[in-house]
Amino acid sequence: MAKKVLKKRKGLDPDAEGLIFIAVAWLLLLSLWSFSFQNIAANWLGYVGYIAALACTYLFGLGAYLVSAYFIWLGVKLLASGQKRTYTPYDHLYALIFTSSICMLLTVAADAFPSWAEQWDRSVVSETTSLFSSYPQNITRYNLGGVPFYFVYSDLPFLNLERILSPAGCVLIFFSLALVSLFLLTRVRIVAAFLLAWKGAVTISRYITEALRKKPTAPIAKTFTGLSVANPKVVVEEPKKKKELVAPKVEALIEKVTPRVMKKTESAIKAPILPKNLIVKNDGRYRLPEPDLLLPAAEKNDLPTLKKELVEQAAVLEETLKSFGIEAKVGEIHSGPTITSFEVHPSIGVKVQKIKALENDIALNMQAKSIRIVAPIPGKAAVGVEVPAIHPQAVNFREMLEFYQRSNRRMQIPILLGKAINGEWIVSDLAKMPHLLIAGATGSGKSVCINTIVMSILMNARPDEIKLLMVDPKKVELTQYSRLPHMIAPVITEPHGAYAALQWLVKEMQVRYEILKQLGLRNITSFNHRKANKEFEATLPIPIPEQMPMIIAMIDEFADLMMVSSADIETPIARIAQMARAVGIHLILATQRPSREVITGIIKANIPTRIAFKVASRINSQIILDDVGAENLLGNGDLLFVPPGTAQLVRAQGAYISDDEINQVIKSLTQYPPQYLIPSFDAFRTLDQAADDNEPKDSLYAEALEIVTASKSASTTFLQRKLKIGYARAASLMDELEQNGIIGPQEGARPRRVLTQTASSSQDAFDDEPDDEPLT
Repeated sequence: MAKKVLKKRKGLDPDAEGLIFIAVAWLLLLSLWSFSFQNIAANWLGYVGYIAALACTYLFGLGAYLVSAYFIWLGVKLLASGQKRTYTPYDHLYALIFTSSICMLLTVAADAFPSWAEQWDRSVVSETTSLFSSYPQNITRYNLGGVPFYFVYSDLPFLNLERILSPAGCVLIFFSLALVSLFLLTRVRIVAAFLLAWKGAVTISRYITEALRKKPTAPIAKTFTGLSVANPKVVVEEPKKKKELVAPKVEALIEKVTPRVMKKTESAIKAPILPKNLIVKNDGRYRLPEPDLLLPAAEKNDLPTLKKELVEQAAVLEETLKSFGIEAKVGEIHSGPTITSFEVHPSIGVKVQKIKALENDIALNMQAKSIRIVAPIPGKAAVGVEVPAIHPQAVNFREMLEFYQRSNRRMQIPILLGKAINGEWIVSDLAKMPHLLIAGATGSGKSVCINTIVMSILMNARPDEIKLLMVDPKKVELTQYSRLPHMIAPVITEPHGAYAALQWLVKEMQVRYEILKQLGLRNITSFNHRKANKEFEATLPIPIPEQMPMIIAMIDEFADLMMVSSADIETPIARIAQMARAVGIHLILATQRPSREVITGIIKANIPTRIAFKVASRINSQIILDDVGAENLLGNGDLLFVPPGTAQLVRAQGAYISDDEINQVIKSLTQYPPQYLIPSFDAFRTLDQAADDNEPKDSLYAEALEIVTASKSASTTFLQRKLKIGYARAASLMDELEQNGIIGPQEGARPRRVLTQTASSSQDAFDDEPDDEPLT
């Protein structure tokens, strides 16, 4: 009976390995420093040190010191990071190329300037050749770069580098190789470092310039008293400063951190949000955040008794099934981060439903909080019994991110979710989903999942590739992302702002489809990879951008918006979910109340990809997944995932990322200021209310006025039915009609009076429906 258990990690402890590297480097450095070619006794490490130094200087010359420096660099990295391997085989290759290039440069320098090379005679292997002719002379060669490099440079017959490339060519080529290999080894981003240094120099120069320009308005009074050689005392009296001056560098930082206050002019108040086309440009200065900003994975504990415990659990499971008359054997055991899965192979003739009916009895005998039975496992002749792990472990987001970035698989919108119970990473592409629904009770891990999705995008995509639009009715979950360069607008916190944003998304979708129609293209991928014909595109009736970024609209606490106005919110969401995939617009909806009033049939039909965390009941699980099982999850990131293109549920443990890590990434991105397309969606309704009172606030006001005056009937439900709108919008129209004197005020349960002249003689005309009651 095969068992799949965790294997004990092999190899040295990272601290011990780092200390070994530093010790070897230090001994090599001492032997090189005390090396003398003709004096073995002078070496501080004796004969062994002399042999080691002789071998290194023979091969690399003065470049042998670089070998010692490389070992110190490796040791410090291991001690600082605490990981098993902080270097790759490519690092050794880069170090070898860098050392060889420096050795070749030293060889060229020693050949061109022998008097300078003579200063290093004691530290390198030198060769002296005597020439006996009319004028006998001795020629000494100082191998500053090592004997093999001098041979390749000068002594190799016919094909030596001095003849093929010339000394100047050798300097240019090997200096370039040394520079490139050093950058690859240290992973230094040159452009970012240069720009940072340039900004610092400019800021300091501005500060000095401003300081020189500012002269004191009155001379500083100075009084010198008791000035002598014996008592050198100076008393300086300066006038008190009335106001503290802030240095320009500090002012720039304050302006960068403090949100800008948008001034609302009269023209801006009356101007609506136009359906602008989202056009962005690639900023070559932008650099993706480094994974080093995130916390590394914790060292996994050695669990020598884990295999024994799993075998005992398997025996208990077999005995439990046997006690109920079911003959079965446990096959493979998959030990995941928080869940252990047992593959149970029942005997022939055993019904699967009989095993599934024993769910509570198995949980009782195995002393588990809850279990989940998968009957049968797709593609296998076995039943899966999922039990909480004995030693649960968290899933590190950085570890998953580094796995994705090392892999050759690239996605348009990578979503890093977590680790499955079989140990595989769950990484999916939102562009193929194409929309995502997340649901779960409070404390189940839904908010952490949303943060990991946002961080997956920030760590892998530039602002010109993906733009974000976020709605956060709770005002505390997503507002920290408002200043990101990826944002189309600040995080939306009001229901009317969400409605305005969804309407804008619909218009943006229509504009993009019109662009694809004009160019004869099918989707956004073909548009971004087209060969642009600027002369032809300039003749089209609409502007054609160079690239179209993907747009991701994230709506947290979707149930709150549906409670305010389900009809106004559901319609644009349905349109976007049905059509927006081809033009690169994707939705992510999250809710903690998965009821049928929130997750309607239209939304479920257009969002097949879903993530369910722990819910309260089987009914909620059925609403989210069309299957049971979410009610038996453990919480704290335990989830069920429906991948795109399949109906099979995948159980996984969501990755965890802390608030400190999120803040570190956001802080690193604040150097790139946001470029909002819309100043604020939340201010849209407020601006409308500040417009002229004579103008109607709702586009349906004229139609509502005509209906009320013609029918001599006024009630909210009546307008709902006639105009086919939501209750909130109909109630707003009723309030506006009352403010303009068209209808009378509310009189208990009686319908409102119509106060226009055409209805003055018929004040007793009442609606047969109760007034101001929402539809159920």
